[in-house]
Amino acid sequence: MKQKTKYVILYYAVIFGYFLLVAGCKYTVSNKSPGDSQINQTATWSEFGELNPSAPKETIQLGQLIGEWDCISLDLKSIDADSFVWYSNRATWKWEYILGGHALLNNWWQEDTSPNPTTREYFVAGIFIFNPNTKHWEASVMNSRAKRISPKFQLIYKADQIQMHDGSGKWLVTFFDIHKDSFEWKYEILTEVEEWKPISKISAKRKS
Repeated sequence: MKQKTKYVILYYAVIFGYFLLVAGCKYTVSNKSPGDSQINQTATWSEFGELNPSAPKETIQLGQLIGEWDCISLDLKSIDADSFVWYSNRATWKWEYILGGHALLNNWWQEDTSPNPTTREYFVAGIFIFNPNTKHWEASVMNSRAKRISPKFQLIYKADQIQMHDGSGKWLVTFFDIHKDSFEWKYEILTEVEEWKPISKISAKRKS
């Protein structure tokens, strides 16, 4: 019986020692392909990810927005009204690199204080990647109200502005006045008289 107890104790000591060894080790990726070639991770990681050196150089265009932002959102009370009555919400907007630094993810969340909102909490997430073949950004966005993925959007960077649309010519999103610690955003629709009407605006300040 004493001999059996000795082996049981030894068994658990070995198992415990193994888990201590695993916990104390820093995990590194060293997988090899069938051809025995080493896979090297070129990106380094920070809180919001890092741009991959092999990503298209245009990726930095949206990379300007990497980080977490305190936002004031202004939304038109009624799109069809002639008068411009706005309501204001505070929100948080987070941008980070994903896909090994080849694409970006953003997350938006706010408590909607507008009159009779569909839901008080409102969440939006989007994935953005630059297509070197078309020379345009491509994006898909989803939100907690629609509960579906949007059609694919395109983004164009010109004159220090980022413009996003779906090709219909009926609406336009623009990031502008972009600085290290702040930027502006607006969402416009094309009216029946062929004029662009802003229905939503955002002022963003980088979180300290």
